[in-house]
Amino acid sequence: MARIDFAVSLFWLLLGLALCWVSASLGVAGPGGPGSGLFPLLAGLLVAGGGAALLLRHVVTGGAAAPGEERAATFWPDAGAPRRAITLILVVTLMILAVPHLGFALSGLVGLPLLYRLIAPGSSWIAAVASGGTAAALIHVLFAVLLGTPLPRGPLGF
Repeated sequence: MARIDFAVSLFWLLLGLALCWVSASLGVAGPGGPGSGLFPLLAGLLVAGGGAALLLRHVVTGGAAAPGEERAATFWPDAGAPRRAITLILVVTLMILAVPHLGFALSGLVGLPLLYRLIAPGSSWIAAVASGGTAAALIHVLFAVLLGTPLPRGPLGF
């Protein structure tokens, strides 16, 4: 498990640095204000910072568990975890493919409850639909209404 922890931490650090590198080519700022590379740069810094912190923790602890931390004996401690992980990737892929046809808000409204149920299989469908619907609505209001970001519209006009 220590090798996996190290590799995953290094992956996040390198992915974050790659995001920062690519975002710089998009332009972080210009005469009119923030450029299209600002948000990817901030995301890259966040990802790289998290990866660096995990990597530092791994180096400091020598790969051992931190005091009070319990480590699973295997990578997939739950028997259904591999199936849920693959299904999660499939649902996210379908959401991405659905956006041009259903729009951003409707794709989120359908996909987010499914993702919540995959992440927390013991939760109720009512909680998943309420959480997913709320998240989709808040994302739509934040980006489309408040920030004026043009999001793909679906057949219902939002």
